[in-house]
Amino acid sequence: MDQRVLKTKGIQSLERAVYILEEIKNNRAPITLTELSHKTSMSKSSLQKYLVSFLKLDMLHYDEATRTYSLGSKLIDLGLNALNRIDIISIIDPFLLKIKEELNQSSILALWTEQGPIIVKYQSSGRSINVEIEIGYRPPLLVSSVGKCFAAFLPDEVTKNLVDIEISSYQLEEEAIVKELTAIREKGFATRESQFGDLPGNQTIACPVFDHTGKAVAVIGLIGFTHDFNTASDSTEVVKLKEISRNVSELLAHQI
Repeated sequence: MDQRVLKTKGIQSLERAVYILEEIKNNRAPITLTELSHKTSMSKSSLQKYLVSFLKLDMLHYDEATRTYSLGSKLIDLGLNALNRIDIISIIDPFLLKIKEELNQSSILALWTEQGPIIVKYQSSGRSINVEIEIGYRPPLLVSSVGKCFAAFLPDEVTKNLVDIEISSYQLEEEAIVKELTAIREKGFATRESQFGDLPGNQTIACPVFDHTGKAVAVIGLIGFTHDFNTASDSTEVVKLKEISRNVSELLAHQI
């Protein structure tokens, strides 16, 4: 940030409000007023005024049963709007349509955030039965094809905290995870069965997209059903998805 901006006096209450939202975001799970007071070193009475305003603006959601606060729909909309300004989303649109036309399968685009992967684009196959994915959905890092793709291709320091959390939450074996992520890097894609939706037999394939620095900035995923969806390395689905991810990477000036 420009040093002149940092030296200019701003609106302290607004800066404090953003700080509160940051603490709620960083908590990763819904947070109580008491917990938030402890994290921010602010009194409950002072916090309450900010929280009431956030709730009125739909920037926070309050769960009466658990008495916890979490980020609201307005913030999600603002975040997705910011993500939509990233060129990769407009670049990939025709490729998702190509998947629909050539493979008749649904597809998704996921970007990486501080909280892990987030789905920012969904293209339905147009079939009578689909696994509908909500924009803004955050797939798990270690038990979804999209998440595993990010975990495999991003630097360890970027994903470590979330990896540790999910290993504990899902009771996973670290050695098995390391082995699987190594295999994903070697193959160039990740797979997962029955991660999205409630319909049985759905499968996903995910491939990374790299920018000009070689960083994995996005993941493209295919979603289908076992009876007509092949996840083998030489399958039409995998070959086509890897081809598309390479094409998008090239458009982002990545030298493969």
